Amino acid sequence: ARTGTEIDKNIIRKKVYLRGFSTTNLKDYTRMFFKDEACRTLALNQLEANPNLCSLCSVPLFCWIIFKCFDHFYSTFDSHELPDITVTLTDIFLLMTEVHLNRTQKTNLLKKNTRSQVETFRTSKNILFSLSKIAHRGMQKSLFFFDQDEVLIDLSEQNLHLGFLRAVPDYGSCSNQSSYEFLHLTLQSFFTALFLAMEEKVGAKELLHFFAECSTLDTSQSSCFPITWLKNRRSTGPDPFRNCEHFHFTNLFLCGLLSKAKHKLMRHLIPSASIKKKRKVLLAYFSESMKSHLKSLIRARLKEYKQ
Repeated sequence: ARTGTEIDKNIIRKKVYLRGFSTTNLKDYTRMFFKDEACRTLALNQLEANPNLCSLCSVPLFCWIIFKCFDHFYSTFDSHELPDITVTLTDIFLLMTEVHLNRTQKTNLLKKNTRSQVETFRTSKNILFSLSKIAHRGMQKSLFFFDQDEVLIDLSEQNLHLGFLRAVPDYGSCSNQSSYEFLHLTLQSFFTALFLAMEEKVGAKELLHFFAECSTLDTSQSSCFPITWLKNRRSTGPDPFRNCEHFHFTNLFLCGLLSKAKHKLMRHLIPSASIKKKRKVLLAYFSESMKSHLKSLIRARLKEYKQ
């Protein structure tokens, strides 16, 4: 069952946690996908440097999508030497979104789409905002399935076929109407972050809401010192079926969308003043979080050092 699906415990015999690609599998697939050694090395370096991107690659389908995005980014450069570029999680999802939005373009099959990413997003601003409202509304309540009537409040029936949402059987209802879910939970996180970035009425408290959710759920403290009582408190491992990854990814996407690197694109969706204001809120939050973290660290009392 996917995340968010409620099933009666009486009919469940066993829970299985799908691990997907192992590290070895991922390296083997990388060698198979990227024939060029330079591209292969660059892709592996990108994954090693970005654990969040690497974790998504454990899902074979997502691995293929991410590698296709890598291939696209590398192919945009004419030079034989690949540039030292950093592909982020936000880059991947912006490109995926662009591809889906271009499905609305009625172009000749033999003719490639020539719209720029900026033009694609600017002309599809209303669609993006509608999807982001649905995603955010669900994320606030930890809902991952949406009734058809609920979806059609914000989104036209035509735009349902863009590929961001997919129909799923509604087992708990006698109605013939379908329920919908985002193609992947991470995609819902992306659109939730997009809502927080695009909606001008979002204040500092709402902007930081999912950071607070992560802080509340992640109660474990990390320490580099082998203290016995800390080990005893964490004797049981984390439950893989209960996590706040969707909140974590929402926060990552929010930082990416409001970053200076994405300002050129986002200013066509949001006023520059709003972007700068929200970016300032994030920077202030990170600054305070870092100060708080440093103060909470256990200090070694050594005579040789003054504290």
